[in-house]
Amino acid sequence: MLDADLGIAALAARAAVSERHLTRLFTAHLGQTPARYVRAVRTEAAAQLLVSSRLPLPRIAARCGFTSAEALRRAFLDRYGITPSHYRATNATTTVSR
Repeated sequence: MLDADLGIAALAARAAVSERHLTRLFTAHLGQTPARYVRAVRTEAAAQLLVSSRLPLPRIAARCGFTSAEALRRAFLDRYGITPSHYRATNATTTVSR
């Protein structure tokens, strides 16, 4: 589902509210815009896949809804201050599945 269209227009249509109202709701209840929230959720999901699988970065990026491995890298640097590769190297579990 994270690889689906989670843009403001799609989310607003799904919630049956205007884009402007959806933005207000997100800001009031979550303290951030829908775009920031979606990016954070996608980045957290990627972090989980990085430590629990051996999937290559481009596949993780695609699975989590990022347009490229570079987009994932930028989101990771913004959120965690390190690259996805460094995160995987320092946080990977000893039993990793495919």
